[in-house]
Amino acid sequence: MKIFLKIIFLWTLDLSYVLAYDSIDEALKNGVSKGDVIFYGDYQGLNKGQAGAVGKSLATYGYLGNTGYFLGNVGLGYTSGFYKNIRAAISFRAATPFWNLHKNLLTPTGKGDASKDFFNHNQATLAESFLEYFDGDTNIKAGRFVIPNEWINTMSDGIWIRNRSFTDLMLEGFWVNDYGRVAYYQMSDFEKVNPYASFGLLNLTAKYYITPTFTVKAYTFFTPKIFTALGTRINGKYSLSNFFIGAQAGYTYSFEGEQRYSGYTHNASVADAKVFFGMKFFEISGGYIHTSKNSGWGNIGIMGDSIDPFFVWGGKAIKTQKNGNLIYGSMHVNIDRFKISLTYGSTSYDTSSRQNEIDFSTEIGFTHNVFGILNILNTHKNTLNIPNTTQINGGIRLSF
Repeated sequence: MKIFLKIIFLWTLDLSYVLAYDSIDEALKNGVSKGDVIFYGDYQGLNKGQAGAVGKSLATYGYLGNTGYFLGNVGLGYTSGFYKNIRAAISFRAATPFWNLHKNLLTPTGKGDASKDFFNHNQATLAESFLEYFDGDTNIKAGRFVIPNEWINTMSDGIWIRNRSFTDLMLEGFWVNDYGRVAYYQMSDFEKVNPYASFGLLNLTAKYYITPTFTVKAYTFFTPKIFTALGTRINGKYSLSNFFIGAQAGYTYSFEGEQRYSGYTHNASVADAKVFFGMKFFEISGGYIHTSKNSGWGNIGIMGDSIDPFFVWGGKAIKTQKNGNLIYGSMHVNIDRFKISLTYGSTSYDTSSRQNEIDFSTEIGFTHNVFGILNILNTHKNTLNIPNTTQINGGIRLSF
C-alpha cells in the first residue's frame, strides 16, 4: 500500500524524479522547453441587466458588459532536469490586443475591451517559475506556481511543502503572499492575498489514504484580519475494468474577520457534493453546492475554486451571492485530440432569485501541435444582482 501511494505522490511531480542527474550540466541539458502561440478572440453580449463588475477579488472579477476583442498571446517556458534533488523552472507569457470593439471603454481594470481580461499593466509577465526540492518523501516548491486545490484556481507566489514519510498519510502546507492569473484567456496583475497584514495566507492539510482511491482530509486556511477557515473533504472512486464510479463531498466553515477587513458581518460556510461515473473516454457527473444564508461562502474562495463546475469566467451567482444553492449536471468527453465539455446548472440565491447557466467548451487537435479552442457561456433566467450574458471565445493554438 505505502509503495503504491508513493507512486501516486511521484506522479504529481510529472515523473521528473526519474531524470535525476549528478551533473548540473546534464540536468540543464536534459531539461524540457515548451511554448505556444495563441490567436484568441472574445465576444460578450449583455442580454439583460446593467454592465458592471461582479466580485471583489481577482478570483471572482469579471466585467459583464458588451465587449469584443482579438489578440495575440505567446508563452515560453523551461524546466530543468533534477540536479540530484533540485530542479528549476521559468516561464513567461505576453499578450497584446490587435482589435477592440470599443477602444475607449473604461473598465475597472483598464481602457479598451481587452482590458477586462488582460489587465497586466506590462502586457508581459512571469508565469510559472520556481525552485523545487524532492528527496522521495518531501517535496518543496518556492516561487510562482499553481497549487491543485479545491479552493485555488489562480497562480500563487509562495512556498508549498508536501511530505509522505508516514504510511497512508500526506501532510501538506503552503504559504501564499501574492496571487494572480496567467493563462491564454486571462492575464492579471499579481496582488497581495492579504493587503492588511504581511502574513499572507497559510494553509495546513492532513490527507489520509484509507485506500489509494478513498481519501479523507482536513484542512485550515489562516489569513489574519480577513478570515480563518476549517474544512474537510472525502473522495472515493471505484474502478471495474474500464468503468469507474465515484463521489466526493466537502464542508468548509469560515470565521470572517471584522467587516472593514473581510467585507462580511457574519461567518460563512459552503457544502458541496458530487457523484460521477464513466469510462476511459467520457465522464458524466452531477452535483450540489450550498452556501450560507448571510454571507455566501465569504472569503473561502478568495483565490478561486474548482468545486464550481462553470468556467472561471462564469458561475458568478454561486461565487458571490448569499444563500446560494446550485444544482448541476456535466458531461466530459476526451477522445484522442478531441475534447468536449457541457455543463448546465441552476443557482437559486437570496430568497427568491435564480440564475441558470450553460457552458460549452471544446478543443480540437487538428495536428499534434495545432489546436482549435471554442468556449460558449450563457446565463439566463433572473437579472437581480447579476446581469444575463452570452459569451463566446476561442481561437487557434500553436504549440512547440
